[in-house]
Amino acid sequence: MQFACGVDSPGEVVKRLPGDPLLLELPDGRISIQSAIPMLPLAYVSRGQQKIFVDYESRIGVSVLVAAHISVSSGLWRIPLIGDDVRVPIDAGDPEREFSEHDISEWDPGLLPEEGDYRVQTGSPIQEELNLECVPVLPERGWVSGGPWSIERCHSSGVGLCREVFTPVGRGLKHDFKSYRTCAEKGQQVQFLSWICPSV
Repeated sequence: MQFACGVDSPGEVVKRLPGDPLLLELPDGRISIQSAIPMLPLAYVSRGQQKIFVDYESRIGVSVLVAAHISVSSGLWRIPLIGDDVRVPIDAGDPEREFSEHDISEWDPGLLPEEGDYRVQTGSPIQEELNLECVPVLPERGWVSGGPWSIERCHSSGVGLCREVFTPVGRGLKHDFKSYRTCAEKGQQVQFLSWICPSV
């Protein structure tokens, strides 16, 4: 997808143009490329909270998709991280890979995702090109440029289960508030994160 760049005069309030993606600055200074989904996901794995929020009727399908083992004794989900060998069993008590189960209705869509979070929805992967050309970062955090990046995302047109992970997609430039969508001056290097289908 191609995101166009307009020109703002110095007296104007910064606004997103039609077609601009929603970009938010994370607490660590990196930029989140928000990717909304049309409905509540079937599951959301929060690395920060060590919780999995899951729709009960989709529980089995989700566990297969994320290669999870659900402990009979504790009810905890043991979920491999990106890059793990799914054939290697996860030991009980692993602080990074054990997640307590909660109903998806308890998940707060307003919370910012953290690197390594998963989400599962109905759909299938599609290839997209992501290109940022002088797009504003909210709220009033300047402008950024980056890409193009070729990524896979879940599209709701499919009927199966599709998994996405919130992860870095590349680096670009951040320009300060004074650039007014021109992005002409030299910017600072910044990392972008977004929801993409993992390669493994």
